[in-house]
Amino acid sequence: MARTTFSGPVVSQNGFIVGSGATIAKVLSGSASLNFGSIASAAQADLTIAVTGAAAGDEVIMGLPAAPAAGIIFNAFVSAADTVTIRASNITAAPVDPAAATYNVIVLSA
Repeated sequence: MARTTFSGPVVSQNGFIVGSGATIAKVLSGSASLNFGSIASAAQADLTIAVTGAAAGDEVIMGLPAAPAAGIIFNAFVSAADTVTIRASNITAAPVDPAAATYNVIVLSA
């Protein structure tokens, strides 16, 4: 059997412990097929994914589709209770129309 060595806090009885010692109280997930439409040069567009239990201030990890549109930067955040917003920002000098795709999110709350 292989031996595993950990450094610092790793786990608690009530949840996971991250490096700083904060306990991860909940892990939530959600996904949705999103179609942003054409995003003008230097503009952004927001679409949302419903994630029951998500609260403002929670951390969000986003899974992008296999081939995200070039020139688009994606960010994810909890924008309201039970709602994760995916923001697509066009950093090019021309409009970009990302293809409809499925986006996945994991929400962590300490």
